Amino acid sequence: MRLAVAALFFVLLFTGLTLMTSQANSEYPAEATASERIVVVGAGDTLWNIASRIREEGEDIRKVVYSIKKRNNLTSSSLQAGQSLIVPAQ
Repeated sequence: MRLAVAALFFVLLFTGLTLMTSQANSEYPAEATASERIVVVGAGDTLWNIASRIREEGEDIRKVVYSIKKRNNLTSSSLQAGQSLIVPAQ
């Protein structure tokens, strides 16, 4: 009996954590804030060249690329023309 209750508890716990994680890792990022703007990806654009256009002088471009990927929930560096990205406002 105790084993069945423990197994049920772990199944419910796992299900709850899975649902919470799926909500937190939404495919779509939240709306742009006042300190951000939206950039539309052009043909041939890469995260690297977008980051180089928006970064502040002296800022590490790798950090900017990482923050763009994180902010837009990107799992790879592949971009498509017409795609919208949320980036820090200049």
